[in-house]
Amino acid sequence: MDIEAVVARRISKAVGVPGRVEVTADAPESFISVERLGGGGSMFEPVQLAVDCWAGKKRRKVAQALSERVKAAVCDLDEEPNFFHPEVTNCYRQNDPDTGRSRYIVQAQLWVCE
Repeated sequence: MDIEAVVARRISKAVGVPGRVEVTADAPESFISVERLGGGGSMFEPVQLAVDCWAGKKRRKVAQALSERVKAAVCDLDEEPNFFHPEVTNCYRQNDPDTGRSRYIVQAQLWVCE
């Protein structure tokens, strides 16, 4: 299972912005991207994910509002088959140094049994 793609699709639908697993030059102004940070080596180890909440330059409040919607959507990831106990573990602001775009990062973990 492509956990990043499943999470991107599910959260994208819940929060109403495009979801991606890769950030490309043609990315829209507001979107999410999902990256697997680690974990998930077995059903006894949670998968660690980062959900980046993107907005345009100097659009901190837009990115922050998107991160709040993402945090709420993470809690519903257990509606996906084989996903268990999703939880937000951290949220912080880190603007993209290359583009200057506003970005909040929501870190989450969940257990996957497949």
